[in-house]
Amino acid sequence: MRYKMVVAYDGAFFHGFQRQTNLISVQSVLEDTLTEILKTEVIIHGSGRTDALVHAYGQVVHFDSTQLVPPKNLKKILNKKIYPHIYVSDIELVDETFHSRKSAKGKEYHYIVDIGEYDPLQNNYVLYHHNRIDLEKIKKAMTYIVGTHDFKSLSKNKELKTTVRTIKSFDLDVVGTRLTFKIIGNGFMYNMVRIIIALMLKVGEGKLEVEDVPRILEAKNRRLVPWVAPARGLYLMKVFYEEI
Repeated sequence: MRYKMVVAYDGAFFHGFQRQTNLISVQSVLEDTLTEILKTEVIIHGSGRTDALVHAYGQVVHFDSTQLVPPKNLKKILNKKIYPHIYVSDIELVDETFHSRKSAKGKEYHYIVDIGEYDPLQNNYVLYHHNRIDLEKIKKAMTYIVGTHDFKSLSKNKELKTTVRTIKSFDLDVVGTRLTFKIIGNGFMYNMVRIIIALMLKVGEGKLEVEDVPRILEAKNRRLVPWVAPARGLYLMKVFYEEI
């Protein structure tokens, strides 16, 4: 039988999602704990990898097991053992045709920037940015990201057959000194969100013009955007399994 889980985690305590030799990852903690509970080896499959320091509220994973434990009971037992830096918010039994990555139709990421006074207790969870920025320029530049484009200039991945993606929405919420970028798309390549955020900040600083954004996309040249925003401000919020 196949279990689907929705998982939240604090990326500051892990070397990314994917299991790595001699390093603590979200995958290794979940697999080892589930193997202990179910008394049989468990291999989990995530909707995608997140790098070290990247956080999640809505990572989705699935795994197969011959052991039947009511999802409500499994959630309770599992959360007691993985506390406090990982939390499973939902577990359900699904059809075996479901695949956490292959069945996904899109994802929502948030990236948090704070332009206010530095708080060392928040350093692992936001990007503190103290260069002067023009929010109106950023908002104008963001409009060029929305839609279907070839995002080759905005990804480190060199092996994909296609770098065309569709961004359904890209919004900026401003509350006090905190800026929350919210982006929803049908797929994201390696470092793509962090590169987009870095590009927006460069526009806001005046180091690039708003009109440079469509030219950069059209050029399909990664060298034009050599920046990557730090991992600590990035959150995987939701994985969509219906068309977005």
